[in-house]
Amino acid sequence: MFRDLMNWAFKQADVTPTFASQHCLAVRGGGCRACAEACPHDAITITRTVTIEPIDCTGCGLCVAVCPSFALSPRERVVTDHAVRCSAVQGETTSVVCLARLQASDLVRMAAPGRPLVLARSHCADCDIGGAAVPAAIERAAEAARELLALHGRQLELEVVEVERFDLPRDRVEISRRDLLRGGWKEIRRSSSVLLAPLEGFAEADEDAVDRRALPVEHQRRIRAVELSKPEPEAVVPLALPEVLDGCILCPACTRACPTNALRRVFDGDAAGGARLELENDRCIGCDACVEACPVDVVRMRDDVTWGEYTGPPSIVYRADRPAAPLGAVARASSAPAPGTTPAGDVARHQTAERVDDRDAADVVGGDDAHAS
Repeated sequence: MFRDLMNWAFKQADVTPTFASQHCLAVRGGGCRACAEACPHDAITITRTVTIEPIDCTGCGLCVAVCPSFALSPRERVVTDHAVRCSAVQGETTSVVCLARLQASDLVRMAAPGRPLVLARSHCADCDIGGAAVPAAIERAAEAARELLALHGRQLELEVVEVERFDLPRDRVEISRRDLLRGGWKEIRRSSSVLLAPLEGFAEADEDAVDRRALPVEHQRRIRAVELSKPEPEAVVPLALPEVLDGCILCPACTRACPTNALRRVFDGDAAGGARLELENDRCIGCDACVEACPVDVVRMRDDVTWGEYTGPPSIVYRADRPAAPLGAVARASSAPAPGTTPAGDVARHQTAERVDDRDAADVVGGDDAHAS
């Protein structure tokens, strides 16, 4: 009876995630099917775009959890609280349709020193909303949240419990007897303020700074969490940037695939000597689209990124004057490939590639390829 009522309630409201097509790797022709493969209800169809059937979608958020480019996101955020239950668990605490909807930035907002963040779930494997993949999705979000909180010298005290009912007073703030005797009500007010403010500057007010037309919203929230830690320029932060190895042919594959236009090709005069691949570091979201798109397999993601590097000016990740294949053609593989070249099996489908001239570059979908006279 309860489950029937719950399913009826889902159909009365739109619980499907929001979809930003400009950030979707499938729309950009990258062949990504992560969301469709993760959906336990076959509610997602991928053609030239991503279509989510609202009747079949339960709002579990598993598609959101696996989207590499943050093109999918829940319609509503969880209010700041230190205890959340899924909709299959009864109780008086804050609830969400499914705990898989929680993103790393949500956990950062809810985490506070001195008390654990409690997530109450049902037996996911038997749940009609999410399913057996939910606990793994929670852990992935928690791992990303731990990395962000570590920059602030904090730990994520997380407790995930499996129960049928969960009740916890929302305003419960534990004050030690020593604090009470030492400072009286003044100390209690100070301690309560510390506990109730999960991360200074990372509350709802910061949502005003989110530009929903620019980079993916969840990525912006994570960058905000990094900024609030005030890292030194040489500090390594939990971000990733691409590097390009010898063998790049300066084809437009990576610039077309990039969902945020972080990569672009630049041609200065003689393309054979002045062509280069530039990266706007602060536009990269680490989605791996360029890695998957590279036809000669020379793009890698690295995670030793410093804050100064990420916030600095655009960097040149490849120059044509480095030892590489000729611009506009795929290098032929020999029986004994030289270091930095690609085995024949990876390039067999690319027999030739035409030189990309000024007119071709202007038509590139994924990047603003530049030409300087």
